[in-house]
Amino acid sequence: MSAHLVMSSNSLRHTTFSCDSLGIHYEVNGTTKHGLTTVERWDSSTNHNVFVGDFRLPWFKKDTMRMGVDGQWIYRDQFLYKVGNNPFSFTRHFMGSNGVKYKWRIHWDQLQLYHSSPDAAKQPLAVFHRHRSPSNQSYLEILDFSVLSSLDSIIVTFLIMERHRRNRKKATRSHGGGGGP
Repeated sequence: MSAHLVMSSNSLRHTTFSCDSLGIHYEVNGTTKHGLTTVERWDSSTNHNVFVGDFRLPWFKKDTMRMGVDGQWIYRDQFLYKVGNNPFSFTRHFMGSNGVKYKWRIHWDQLQLYHSSPDAAKQPLAVFHRHRSPSNQSYLEILDFSVLSSLDSIIVTFLIMERHRRNRKKATRSHGGGGGP
């Protein structure tokens, strides 16, 4: 059994993630003036949105982010970091709010979340399904409900990773990365 966090649009700066059956609702808002993207979660007990995190992904400076109301601004690679020396690796690791280490990786042009430890099961914990057609909405499929306790950090890191994946794919297309003779 899985849960789908359905996106209201394919935009990573102006969208919502929601799963009504689990009472999950995240709102993502970006500003063009400062390049700031803010993530908030609806809290059913107070019926208000709760701040989850912010991030900035500027073109000519280092990416920055913060998690939680009291969070300090840090460089993205301090929270969402690379392990190993492979310069072509897109895999990034982070510590969830539940104390578990996770990693995002791309498999067949799809972002997938795994446990970070090498002895963990090789099955993904979450998979992003992107649909380009307006009739089909994109969604983040949660395959293992143990990740729900870290969903705040998973949503923020997902948005950052998917933005970088799209930028990288766009750069490859614009520079003739299609291969061939």
